[in-house]
Formats: sequence, C-alpha cells, structure tokens
Amino acid sequence: MTTYDDLDHPDTSTLPPRQRRILAAIRDWVVEHGYSPSTREIGDAVGLRSSSSVSKHLANLEWKGFLRRGTTVSRPIDVRMFLGDSSTREPGGDRVSVPVVGDIAAGTPITAEEHVADVLTLPREFAARGTVFALRVRGDSMIDAGINHDDVVVVRQQPEAHSGQIVAAMLDEEATVKVYRRRGGHVLLEPRNPLHEVIDGDDAVILGIVVSVLRSV
Repeated sequence: MTTYDDLDHPDTSTLPPRQRRILAAIRDWVVEHGYSPSTREIGDAVGLRSSSSVSKHLANLEWKGFLRRGTTVSRPIDVRMFLGDSSTREPGGDRVSVPVVGDIAAGTPITAEEHVADVLTLPREFAARGTVFALRVRGDSMIDAGINHDDVVVVRQQPEAHSGQIVAAMLDEEATVKVYRRRGGHVLLEPRNPLHEVIDGDDAVILGIVVSVLRSV
C-alpha cells in the first residue's frame, strides 16, 4: 500500500489531511488498475459522499500543482503523473528501452503488426519490471479509462490477468486493448466507452497488462 509520504511531490505534508488521502487513494488505484479512479470511487476511498466536494478538492490539488485533470468527466485524472511521467522526474537514473512493436485497437480489433517501429527510452519505474513493449492505440473505445486514439500504451508481458485490469489481447490473430473481466466462468473484454460493445474473450490470448499510457501534447 502506498503511503502519503511515498507521493512524488515533496510538500504533500503541507496539504490538509483529506487532500493527502485523496492523492494517496488516486495513486493506489492507478498502480492497481492502470487508469484513474472516478470521482465516486475517490469519494468512497476517502469518505466523501458528495461528488461536488471531491471535485473541489481535485480542482484545489490541480491549482497547487499536485495533479493534472484529464479530458473525461468519468475519469477526471491525468494518470501520467502517477505512473511516472518522465517530465516530472530528474534526468538520468535507471532507464529502459521499450520497443514500439505496432498498433493495437481501442475499438474493433485490428491485425497486429509484429515489427519494431520505434524504441522509447523511459525511466524503469515508468515501464515497470519484467519484459515490456509498447503499442500505439487506434480507436476510441477506452477513452473513459484515459486511453485515447494515437496514445502509446506500455505493456508488461504476461499470459494472465486479474479481473478489472487493462490488457492487450489477441483474438483471432487480431489485437485489442480492453478491460479484462471474468464473469460466470467466461472471459469478457470490456470497452470504456458506452458506444462500444463488450467482446467475448473466451478464446483471447493475453499479451500483457497495460502499465502506463504516453501521450503527445
């Protein structure tokens, strides 16, 4: 469990206790799930029933420079600050090369491309431990999880996932990024955009877990 003092910003001790709890709750959620909690989920974690109260605290934390707001209403936090955005860290340190191996769909699955298109150099904590690779996202089915068209997702290679994690998966030789869900003995690949449908994932092969999202601005 992440403690308040583990947060990247050195002056969190100057914040009111409630705002420190909010920051810790956001980071714990992002580390576990790979995307930001909703306003309601933040409120549940820190004992605030009013969404407007949570929103006021988030606005205050943004004004103080402790977080960045995202572009969606349901997932209001830009998770890059909590996943190790290289722009928030000092130069140098332990870094790792991450191959960009092609495209992956956030929408209708697309044919996977296996060649290395580019190589990213990232802080080790940004890329996670183990074997990692990156894929460029095409489509909008994961926008409510903070994953947009043309983002790059960094994936930790592993063959299994826990329900609720965001995964890169192969289905009929096509690749997609979705939320992995086990329900009633079956696997579902869920979008995070109400305009897209859930995919039957019983025959899907898990390529790995999405551990961070990169976006050009």
